[in-house]
Amino acid sequence: HKIDGLAIELIYENGVFVQGATRGDGLVGEDITHNLKTVQAIPLKLESRIKNQELGIPKHLVVRGEVFLTKKEFERINKELEKRGEKTFANPRNLAAGTVRQLDSKITASRKLDSFEYGIVTDIGQKTHEEEHEILKSWGCKTNPHNKSAATLEEVFEFRDYWAKHREKLPYEVDGVVVIINNNKDFEN
Repeated sequence: HKIDGLAIELIYENGVFVQGATRGDGLVGEDITHNLKTVQAIPLKLESRIKNQELGIPKHLVVRGEVFLTKKEFERINKELEKRGEKTFANPRNLAAGTVRQLDSKITASRKLDSFEYGIVTDIGQKTHEEEHEILKSWGCKTNPHNKSAATLEEVFEFRDYWAKHREKLPYEVDGVVVIINNNKDFEN
């Protein structure tokens, strides 16, 4: 799913979360470390949950993901704002983006952001995008449970069509699907 949230980049040193930023223009983003540390779905310390895993946690690691609000949390926050006579937010994406930019991390924590991680920027020998998701899960990162590998374009279209009809059942907003070539070498070319 192309989740309607905010793209983030997480940096880990020796498995410990040390910095987080918005993706900004793709090269330069805003440092939002203090707020991302309040997101329960983002591990503050990575731990390999697979014994004898070939690809261990590297000394320096960069991970990409998405931070977002569930529909339920969005409704809860807007109801609270409405009760206080304050302006409500138009959509979960705007609220999530504003939340990670808060100066007061207590406000961020109270809004219960969620996050899925989807990519490992650091080259640790991963060969496929699907493998990256498995590695991320093995380190304790939350990935989207609806990710699916497709072998043909027909399967891609079936996935897209299914979620176009069932998107309201998802606990978060989406604005489409993302299709990625699984083989990292082919993707880079």
